[in-house]
Amino acid sequence: MKIGFIPPELFGICKQTVTQSHRIKGFDNLATKVGTADNMAALTMIPETLAASQVTNRYFTIRKWCFLGSIGVICFTFFIPWWSLFTVVVIFFADRVLASREKDGWKFLASVLLSLEMLSNDFSGWGKAYPQERLEALRVLNDNPQSPKSEWLDYYLPQRADLDPSQLKTFEPAGTAPFPK
Repeated sequence: MKIGFIPPELFGICKQTVTQSHRIKGFDNLATKVGTADNMAALTMIPETLAASQVTNRYFTIRKWCFLGSIGVICFTFFIPWWSLFTVVVIFFADRVLASREKDGWKFLASVLLSLEMLSNDFSGWGKAYPQERLEALRVLNDNPQSPKSEWLDYYLPQRADLDPSQLKTFEPAGTAPFPK
């Protein structure tokens, strides 16, 4: 899947990293972390991520209405037959499906932000392998080329300086020689 100017191979690596990380850590405050003003400004500059953020926010809005609807059904059970409570079960399952899709949306947006930072920071040689994309990532993130920010790299790879070189190789672009650190 091509996301703007981000190399598909890099996005695949970042998506896998984000998915594995959240399988271990959980989702704690991912929506809040992605939803900051700087991150949303960067994401709106890429059409695919703008659409994904709108859909993810729509899922959240529908989930709020599901919650309110289930409360309404429970309150009206005094006036309607008891078997109408089965609608609460349907609402519950709809909410779980929407919650899953919402989490996938936040993971997608976090993967894009991680990809942009890997390009702008030249992590594992991505900036050298794709110089035009690196410049575009710096522009989208509104970053300083001499000291690009690394919020998402710090979040998903906090001890990257301590990583074994063989582990770092898994992040390198295919077909490139190792770059000196």
